Amino acid sequence: MKTLAISKNIAFILPKMGIMTHLVELTRHDYIYIKENLKTNDILHIESDKSRFWEENSLAVYYKEFKLGYLNSSINKVVQKMINKYGEVKVILKNKPKGHNPFEGIDILIQIG
Repeated sequence: MKTLAISKNIAFILPKMGIMTHLVELTRHDYIYIKENLKTNDILHIESDKSRFWEENSLAVYYKEFKLGYLNSSINKVVQKMINKYGEVKVILKNKPKGHNPFEGIDILIQIG
C-alpha cells in the first residue's frame, strides 16, 4: 500500500474558480461610450439595481462609474446568493468582442472575494 506524505512546508495553490458569464443590454447603457477603454482583466463591480422593478435582485455591472449592462436573470440569483453569503464578489473582464459587432456581449468572471 502506497501512502502520500504531505509536508507542512509545501504551499498548495488551488485555482480560484468562479462563474464565467456575459453581460446583457450593452447597447442601452454607458458601454457604447467606453468600449474602447476596456481591457482584458479590468476590475469591474456589481451593484444592486432597484430601478428594475420587474426583475427582483437585478444586478448591474459597472466599470468605474459607467454602467455596462446587467447580469442575465438566471445568473443573477446565483450571484446574489454569493453576495449574501460571502459579502462581496470580484468581477473581472475576460473578453470583449473584437469582430464587426462590438455589442455581441462581453464575458466576465465572477469570483468570491
